[in-house]
Amino acid sequence: MTKGFFRWCRDERAVAALEAGLLFPILVLILCGMVDAGMAFATDQKATDASQMIADLLTRNPTVTDSDINDAIEAGRMAMMPYNTSSYGADIMGIQFIGSNLTPTVEWHPTPYNMDSNADMVDHAAGLGAEDEGVVAVTVRYVYEPYFSYYFTGPITMQEEAYARGRKGKFVTKS
Repeated sequence: MTKGFFRWCRDERAVAALEAGLLFPILVLILCGMVDAGMAFATDQKATDASQMIADLLTRNPTVTDSDINDAIEAGRMAMMPYNTSSYGADIMGIQFIGSNLTPTVEWHPTPYNMDSNADMVDHAAGLGAEDEGVVAVTVRYVYEPYFSYYFTGPITMQEEAYARGRKGKFVTKS
C-alpha cells in the first residue's frame, strides 16, 4: 500500500492539466478586468472631451442663445459615441466674477440636461478670472456600466468639469 502511495506521489503525468485548470479561470478574470478598465478609461476620456467641446463651442461668441446651448449639448452627446448615451448629462453655467473680491456669481444657468445641477462648479470657478470677467462652466456626467465586472463594481459615475473664458469679450452673456 505504501509503495502505491509513493508511486502516485511521484507521478507527474497530469501536473500540466491540473495547473492549467487552476490558472485558466484566474487568467480569464484578469483579461476581463483589463478590458473593463480599458473601456472605463476610454469612456472617461470621452466625457472629458465632451465637457471641453461644449465649453469651447459656447465661448466662441460674446453671446449665446438657448439654441446654441442645445446644439453644444448635442455635440457633447455625439462626442460620447459609440457608447450608449442614455446616461449622458450636461450642466452649463455662465459665471462672472463680481466686485473687487472676485465673488463667482452665476449669471445664467439653463436647466441641466439629463442630470442634477452641479453646485460645486461655482466654488471650483473661484480664482479663474479678474473683476467683471467670467467663465463658462460645463459639467458632463456619464454612468458607465462595465461588461464583465459589473457584479463587483456596479455602475461607475464619471463626472468631468471644464471651464473656458470667452474669446471675444470678458464674459459670455446669454440672450
